[in-house]
Amino acid sequence: MRAPVLPLIFCTVALLCFSPTHPGEAGPPSDTLRAVFGDANKILTDPATKQHPLERLATIQTLIGRVFDFRDAAERSLGGQWQASSTAEQAEFTRIFTEFMQRGFVYLLASVADVDDHGGGITVRFLRESLDQGRATVQVAVGGRGGRLISLSHELVYRDRRWVVRDVSIEGVSLVANYRAQFDRVIRVSSYPELIHRMKIRVAAEPLPRESVETGAAEDARR
Repeated sequence: MRAPVLPLIFCTVALLCFSPTHPGEAGPPSDTLRAVFGDANKILTDPATKQHPLERLATIQTLIGRVFDFRDAAERSLGGQWQASSTAEQAEFTRIFTEFMQRGFVYLLASVADVDDHGGGITVRFLRESLDQGRATVQVAVGGRGGRLISLSHELVYRDRRWVVRDVSIEGVSLVANYRAQFDRVIRVSSYPELIHRMKIRVAAEPLPRESVETGAAEDARR
């Protein structure tokens, strides 16, 4: 018996027509970040997670992973070494880098942001959004300890019919550029296998805010 071809064709065309193929159809890039910060605040203000801070941060880490293009960030962070690596090596580095960057970003924010456990969470102010075809920049200010505001600039790209984050600058310092500087120094002074070895140790160890593959100690990302 022949399959009903026309209904299948109609359904396929309908899906293509109603799927967002243009950046504007996916909604403003700010909405992507509003959803992430909103969900993060729900986790931070959940009384059930108050006594389990590491589990709370791990959940937020996973949340951030949904909107961050870690492969793109991994490639740019590794620089020329990425092209010199095999497909298997690139996949391994992306896997390690993903967890490394997730924890680094979440723990950095946790170390400087002012969190209101009584229903407020982290105060986030959306300042401006700029669009250039399939690229966008969204600037926000996060309430920090002591009443100061911490500037975060998110670089997003429209990919696979949605907005994804490819880099975040904290107080004007790019996370990707910061990691690339660290990685370049380790590779130059030692070797690429040594970089992988150090990253694996940091990922396996008890997580600390603002980790560095160079020293293993907490290091200010703005340095």
